[in-house]
Amino acid sequence: MSPTEIPDRDHLVEYMDRLSAGLEQIGRDYSRFVNLADEDPETFGGGHVVFYREPDSQARFAIEEHYTGTDWTDPDRLPTSWSWRAEERTRLPGGHYQWTVHASGRIDAADVDELLGDARAWAQSVRAQTLRAESFTATGRTGPDPAPPTRRL
Repeated sequence: MSPTEIPDRDHLVEYMDRLSAGLEQIGRDYSRFVNLADEDPETFGGGHVVFYREPDSQARFAIEEHYTGTDWTDPDRLPTSWSWRAEERTRLPGGHYQWTVHASGRIDAADVDELLGDARAWAQSVRAQTLRAESFTATGRTGPDPAPPTRRL
């Protein structure tokens, strides 16, 4: 299929089903670390489907649907591509917060497995960050160990 060719409706349904099942599996696999939410990007600004880091929701992986020949108001719409953003809330000098994009991409519907790989990689990084932070908390450490003393002659 050429990059400009739009897949037929049956394929688009298959891609959407594969994305939904894959995201739900990632949500189950990393349920301690992320929460999967269906959202309205017009209202919440994230995406149609969003993973939030647990428990603080200060990081998210947002997926937004894109359509060809229609828009989100069409009840029979099917995405022909998706865009994604990995974001964190950062504090501004005035005390307010904003979402800051750290990585992003756009995926054609036929490349849904690539999008699932990106979402899984994000969830894995959240898991690793959480476990690292927990290891410091469990030991009472707040950073790396100091350098060992040198032996002086």
